[in-house]
Order: sequence, then structure tokens, then C-alpha cells
Amino acid sequence: MVATKLKRIFRNLSDTSPQEPENTALVADMPKRKIKEVEQLLGYTFKNKSLLVKGLTHPSYLLHSRDQINNNQRLEFLGDAVIQLVLTETLYVKFPDEREGKLTSLRSGYARGDYMAQIARRLRLNEYLLLKKRDRDSGVGENDSALGDVFESVIGAVYMDSDWITTRDLILALYDNLEEAPIEKGEIANPKGALQELIQPKFGNHALKYETTGQTGNPHERVFQVSVFCNGEKLGSGSGRNKKEAEEKAALEAIAVLNERE
Repeated sequence: MVATKLKRIFRNLSDTSPQEPENTALVADMPKRKIKEVEQLLGYTFKNKSLLVKGLTHPSYLLHSRDQINNNQRLEFLGDAVIQLVLTETLYVKFPDEREGKLTSLRSGYARGDYMAQIARRLRLNEYLLLKKRDRDSGVGENDSALGDVFESVIGAVYMDSDWITTRDLILALYDNLEEAPIEKGEIANPKGALQELIQPKFGNHALKYETTGQTGNPHERVFQVSVFCNGEKLGSGSGRNKKEAEEKAALEAIAVLNERE
């Protein structure tokens, strides 16, 4: 029901939302040859080339510019939602006998930043990401967080340039129609859910609490620190580019601690 409603919303958006005008100044930041190369790697040709360039523009690239809106963060926001809906709809249809928990776990695996970063590397988006030289030299362009973000933003750019069906088909092609396992063997697709399953039988549904204990870094490269507690006892901690990632890492550490106690 939810997936159907969301799909209808996206279809309506693709039918009625105005197309963004091409930003010629933004297009000038990337040679036409490179734009064409990325299009060939994606298997999609942009009508509005500036959308693609914006999708490849890391926030730090415009950090000291008056132009603070033409980086890839807004497109990342959009692309994340589109990818989530495509995964939700596809898994719902692909596994008609699975319950919600299993579908959520599968979707979490496919939507993880490190998994999307693998796709970005396969597409060689790390080679085309617009960065300041110092950031490229320091390895920002090879980080899972930056590559996961750029994959989402490029998908957002495709959606704004085309429509729901085109974008869905492209995502599924890049995901190999979800035939590839979403996680490496032995990894946990949904760490928070797995930790909850360990804690719930003994301590109930509300024993776990996640607390943000700190944050560091520049606004465009913020790192969060989170700890997870069970009835006041600290079980694990983790850090990440957002609270969700930090919570997942804290949950993984907590699971390891609990497994050692058994």
C-alpha cells in the first residue's frame, strides 16, 4: 500500500514538475569529453548536462564560493528517496512470501552507503567527482561516504532529467536486477534490527537507547559519534557521516560484545 502510494507520487512528480534550466556556468566546470564518458558509463544521456555536473560536485568544491546551492547535496536527498522506493517496490514484488522484517533487512543491505559506493566505483564516478585538489590528494574522493553520496546524487540527477520509469530501469540495471547479494558473507545488513532481536527476548522492546556523544569536522564532512546502551549499560560505540551510520556501527560493536559473552 505504501509503495503504491509513493509510486503514484513519484509518477505525478515526473509528469508535473518543471525541468531545471541548464546552468551553462556549471557545465563549464567539466570538459564535454568527461561528461560524455560518464554518460556512457551510466548508459544514460542527459538532456540537461548541468544536472549531471551538479550531481558530481562535492560540497567542498564550492566551499568558499558564493554559490552554495549547486553542489550535489539536494540531488543526493532526492536520489536517496528514489532509490529507496525502487528497492522497496522491487523487493516487494520479487519476494511475495517474505515478511516485512526480511524485506527491510534486504533493502537495508542494498541501500547501505558502502554497497552504493561499490556501484559508484564500478561506474568510475570517483574519477569524475569534482573536488578541490587538497581534498582529492587526501583521499576524500575514495571514501565510501563520498562515493555513496555521489551515486545517490547522480540518480537524483537522472530522475530530474527524465522520469520515474527511466530512472527505475536504470537503477535496476546498475543493481543487476538485485541478483547480487547485498552484503558480503558474514556481514549484517540491518545491525540495529539484529541487536534488537538479541535484546528483546530478555529485556523487552524499549531497553536499547542510542545517544549522540559528539560530532566533529566541517559542516560538509561532519562525523557523528554514537553510543548504544541497554538499560544504562554501554554496549558499543561507533562513528559515521550521519547518525544512522554511527548508530549501525555502534550496534555492530554491541553485537560483537554480546556474542563474546555467550
